[in-house]
Amino acid sequence: MATVKKYNLAGLNANVELGKQGSYITGGANEIGFYANGGALQKLKIANATVASEAVTKAQLDDVAADLLQHVTVDVDYDSGSANIATVGSGTRVISVTVDVPIAWTAPNNTATYIEVGDSDNQSRYIRAQDIDVLKAAQYHSQYQYEYGSEGTLTYDITQGSASGGSATLSIVLASDSVSVTDYGSINNAQNSNSDLGNIS
Repeated sequence: MATVKKYNLAGLNANVELGKQGSYITGGANEIGFYANGGALQKLKIANATVASEAVTKAQLDDVAADLLQHVTVDVDYDSGSANIATVGSGTRVISVTVDVPIAWTAPNNTATYIEVGDSDNQSRYIRAQDIDVLKAAQYHSQYQYEYGSEGTLTYDITQGSASGGSATLSIVLASDSVSVTDYGSINNAQNSNSDLGNIS
């Protein structure tokens, strides 16, 4: 005579054997394990969630994470020269670029000393030579946005000129995919540059 096990009864042991093949489930204080015959731990596979009460898969989580904003920073010195900052993929949008000059640089008369931030196609796309006065400690910000149609490389270019000391931190906020940005302000007279605002698009 066959015996029917009622697993919904109180007092069930932590290990539950599933059929004659020996597969079983274990329960602990912090986890549940699914094991095949022979004691090999198995991965629990689930479908993509379609409602709020269902668990999401790794693929869904990766897809969401790809749209999140990222923050890239790099420290530079007065004699750092030119270098690549990061490689960005197609669809990446640069949201903003900030250059923080914590202490005024040592650059008598500021003869041809400047910082530029851009990419391999345009080395001053975000911060141009005239946007920053390295003799003044300040944060210089560009709100110029650009979305890459193909893979690109973000770069910086430090021209030493007469500088003999100084440092800065470059900060770039970007999204790995297109994002909607709400414009809460406006500029009455459109122009290409402004000594107070920097790059304007």
